[in-house]
Amino acid sequence: MNALNALEENLQKKYLSYMSEVAHGKRARKMEKRRAELLTSINDAIRESGKMRGYKGDVALRDTFKEYWVVLLTIFKEDYHKIVDMEEVAERSYDAMEQYLLIQEQASKKLHEAHAKVSPAYEAFAARHNVKLVEGQSSKLSKRLNVAGEVNSYMNKVFLIFFKSNVQEQSMLEGLKNDDVNGVEQSKNSLLKFANEGLARLDTLESFKGDGSLITACHKVLQFHKDEAEAKAPQMTDFLVKKGEFEKLRKAFEAKSANGRTQQDIDAFNKSIDTYNKAVNTFNKTSAELNNTREKIMNNWDVTRKRFMDQHVPYKL
Repeated sequence: MNALNALEENLQKKYLSYMSEVAHGKRARKMEKRRAELLTSINDAIRESGKMRGYKGDVALRDTFKEYWVVLLTIFKEDYHKIVDMEEVAERSYDAMEQYLLIQEQASKKLHEAHAKVSPAYEAFAARHNVKLVEGQSSKLSKRLNVAGEVNSYMNKVFLIFFKSNVQEQSMLEGLKNDDVNGVEQSKNSLLKFANEGLARLDTLESFKGDGSLITACHKVLQFHKDEAEAKAPQMTDFLVKKGEFEKLRKAFEAKSANGRTQQDIDAFNKSIDTYNKAVNTFNKTSAELNNTREKIMNNWDVTRKRFMDQHVPYKL
């Protein structure tokens, strides 16, 4: 029992640390060396257990651990391989991000379901051989794994509310960068819709064990998105329209030779320059205000997420 428990305790420390690092925001792709080391450790445990003889012919506990470790090997070899592959793609769309987080949760669920079969087998083995059990490090680690799963599930719910709105804002900003009026309008409308939906959804969520910091930080982001879509985005699209009109007038003016330009053409062009310059100043001022506010709110969101995970999910044991 001690030999099997020692192998399991060593593995739990390693994969809890790995999963916690990913949960805390460390990129899985950058941790491929860690995952490879973990896979080696799991294979070692399977191999070592295979060398063990049954105690007085009783191999039930040994085989239960082996079956569990085989599942563990599959989870970190296949499921987390998918997680690594999806990592960059997930940042581009809500559906991809939802699927990415779902795979993480499913992997965690599979791990817990597989491990749940170990404890009954452990207790039954002890009872058959008259061993009195006390809670050891392995039991404590199991409880912490369950806590980590609860925290990640809660974090994912709030994060997806944030992400659904945020990805639309990024699309809107990309449209502004490319002078795409229609793209900005579409993204703005979606941004307003998702921000409102997200704010309503946040109102239905309870705090996590009394900690409402994550909800508060997400609320601030979505409120910013709502205000941006309602009050600021129309000014941005208005600028793009004026910019397009100015460019047409400029090209038409420059297409005429100097001798072919009338005073009326010159006055109209000079007036358009003045109007456009004022629009540029207004646009730059609005953009600067939005950028400053966005930076503060997003920084608060990132800091709050890290603090929340640091408080509720252990990095390692």
